[in-house]
Amino acid sequence: MTEFVETEILLIGPDGAPRPIRLNASPFIMGRSETVNLPMPGDTMLSRQHCAFEWTAGAWVIRDLGSKNGTTVNGQPLVREHRLFSGDRIVAGRQVLEFEVNKGTLPKPAPSPLEFVEDDAGVPMRPDSTFIIRLDSANFSSKPSGALSVELERANRRMDALVRAGRELASFKPIESLFGITLDLALDAVGAKRGVLMTLENGELITRANKGDGFRVSSAVRDKVMRERASLLVQDASADSLLRASQTIVQQNIKSLMAVPLQTESQVIGILYVDTPSLLHPFDAEALSLLTVFANIAAIRIEHARLVEVEHAERLMMHDLEQAADIQRNLFPQNPPQLPGLELSGRSLPCRSVGGDYFDYIPMADGRILVVVADVSGKGLAASLLMSSLQARVHALCELETDVAKLVSRLNHSIKANTPDNKFITGFFAAIHPDTGEMEYSNAGHNAPVIARQSGKTELLTAGGPVLGILPNITYAGGRTRLDRGDLLVMYSDGVSEAPNAKGDEFGEEPVAQIAAACIDRSADEVLMEIARQLRAFLGDCSPTDDVTMVVARKR
Repeated sequence: MTEFVETEILLIGPDGAPRPIRLNASPFIMGRSETVNLPMPGDTMLSRQHCAFEWTAGAWVIRDLGSKNGTTVNGQPLVREHRLFSGDRIVAGRQVLEFEVNKGTLPKPAPSPLEFVEDDAGVPMRPDSTFIIRLDSANFSSKPSGALSVELERANRRMDALVRAGRELASFKPIESLFGITLDLALDAVGAKRGVLMTLENGELITRANKGDGFRVSSAVRDKVMRERASLLVQDASADSLLRASQTIVQQNIKSLMAVPLQTESQVIGILYVDTPSLLHPFDAEALSLLTVFANIAAIRIEHARLVEVEHAERLMMHDLEQAADIQRNLFPQNPPQLPGLELSGRSLPCRSVGGDYFDYIPMADGRILVVVADVSGKGLAASLLMSSLQARVHALCELETDVAKLVSRLNHSIKANTPDNKFITGFFAAIHPDTGEMEYSNAGHNAPVIARQSGKTELLTAGGPVLGILPNITYAGGRTRLDRGDLLVMYSDGVSEAPNAKGDEFGEEPVAQIAAACIDRSADEVLMEIARQLRAFLGDCSPTDDVTMVVARKR
C-alpha cells in the first residue's frame, strides 16, 4: 500500500461555516453513495462516486470520476488529474471544499541557509544608531533617540495603521461593515478628520461610509481618480488653479485633500477621499503613498467579500432550484396509467434546473383519459411557476367539464386573468376513450400532434384556436378522430421540432412523423425512446436550447 501524508480539506457549508475533513485514505472518494469515504447522500447534484483525492508522487491530486455534473478547481473544469496546493478551491455538486496543507505532516524542509552564532555578551547595541520597534496587540512601540525621533514616530504611526488594517481586513466580516472599518482605518493612517468612501454601482458612485458631512467633492478630482486611475494629493487647494476655478473646495475652507482609487487588478470600484482644513499639517507624498496602498488592499478585500456573498447566494439559489426541480418532477405523472386498451409513455427534460413544459394524464368522470401536453413561454423559474399553476387549473377544470373545447375555453379565460401580458401558453388537450379509441381534442396554438396509422397514412391534429392567455373571450373549436388498433399518437413540444444543431438547422416536425410511421409496430415507450435517440444524434455535441417534452399514445 502506498504511503501517503494525511492532510485536511475544509468543507464549507451553505452558511459559510467550514468543517475540516481528514484525508486519511488514498484514494479518498467523495460522492452521493453511502459507501464512499465522504458520503453526501442529500446532494443530488453529486454522482454516486463523484471525485477522488489520491496521493501520487509525493503530493495530493484530485480526479473527477466521470461525474454527471463535473468538478471544478479554482473555477476551471477538471478534465484530468490536478495537483493540489494549499488554498485550492474545489466545487463538486453543491459542495465547496478548500484544500489545506497540514504543515506538521509534510516532509522535512531543506536545510536553512541561515545560521545563528553566539554574540559577544559584553558588547551592547549602540543606542544612538539602533532603533527597536515592537509589535504587540495594539500598536508599534519604540524608544528612538537622536534627531530621527519625529520621523520614526510618524513611521511608527503609519506602520501601526497598516498592521491594524491587515488584522481588521483579514478577518471575515459582512461587506456592509467593511466600508465603515476601511474609512476609519484610513483616517487614522493619515491623520485626517474627515473622509468619505464611495463605490461604483451600476455606473454611479454611491456613498458607503462617511465621517463628517457637507462634502462637495470636485468633479475634476472625481474624474482624475476614476478615469485615469490616479491618486491625487492637493497640499494647498486655494493655490490649485483647477480646484479654485471649480469653487467646490474653496467654499468649504479645505486646505489639503487626497483622493485615491479603490482599485483591484482589473478595475476601479470606487473612491476614498479625505481632506483637512489645516495648513500647519498638510498631507504629504508619503501620506498619499500610504493611502494608495491602503485603498488597494481595501478594494481587494471588498471585492473578495462581494464574491463570497455572490457565491453564497448562488449556492442558496442552486439549493432552492434543486428543491424546485424535485417539486416539479413530482407534478409530472410518475408512471402512466395502466389501461386495457391504451398504452401511454411520456417524458419531459428541462434545459435548465426547472422548466415550463408540462404533460399529464388525467382521468375524467365519463371514463375517458385527458392527455395534455403544454409549453409555457420562456424558461427557468418563472416558466416553472406558471407551469405549476397551469397544472392545478387543468385538474380543477377536469372535475367540472367533460367537453374538451369548452374546457380549453374556460382554461384560456382563467390564464388570461392571472398571467402577465408578456407570457402565454401553448397546449394540446385530447380526451381518449381507452376501449373504443374515440378521441375529442383541442389544439391551443401548439405543435400539431401526428397520428401514424397502420395503413401507412399520417394525420395532423390542428383544430382548436390560438395560444392560451392572449385573448380573453375566445371560443375554442374541438376536433374528433379515432385511434384504431395499432395506431400511434405522438405529441411533443417545440423543444423537439425547433432543436438546432451546430449548423443552425432545426430538427423539424416531419422527422417526428417519419419516425412514428417507421416504428408503427413498436410500443409507445420504444417509439418515444427512438425519437429521443434520433434527436440526440441530430444535435451531436449541442445541448437542447429549450425544454423537451414528448408523449406517445398507442391503441392496443
